[in-house]
Amino acid sequence: MLITRRRLLLASGALLLSGCAAMRSDFETPSVSLESFRVVPNQGMTPRFALGLRVVNPNPASLPLRGMSYAVDFEGHQLITGVASDLETIPAFGESRFEVEAGLDLINSLRLLNDLMARADRDHLNYKVRARLDAGGFSRLITMEETGQIPISALSGRPAPR
Repeated sequence: MLITRRRLLLASGALLLSGCAAMRSDFETPSVSLESFRVVPNQGMTPRFALGLRVVNPNPASLPLRGMSYAVDFEGHQLITGVASDLETIPAFGESRFEVEAGLDLINSLRLLNDLMARADRDHLNYKVRARLDAGGFSRLITMEETGQIPISALSGRPAPR
């Protein structure tokens, strides 16, 4: 009985190691970018947004997306979050665009507004877009992040001061 258990453990270990060795080490992390952002009609009190996302797959194998979670931060405050499931497969060396819905965190929105009012002299907002893609399979969670700045004049519709 003890010898059979040892053989089973050794065989399982060997199988696991061979599976890890067969995994590609040259996998390149796909990129995600925010292409559009709009308010969608909503029945509740909290606004909803439609985010247009573009995912680029730089790998020689297609990327079947089972789901994703995403968040948008402004000045360190996580304002917009959402999840999506049953997404399309991103082709090898290809890209896909899709639209997902997200909700607004009212408390963090009020905190951001308070911070902006306290520092009214700022000329830009820092943002961060994070997405976590589930491509299925063993350890295929892919986390992506994009950061940048938005001029405040672009939000108000006024030209930027020179």
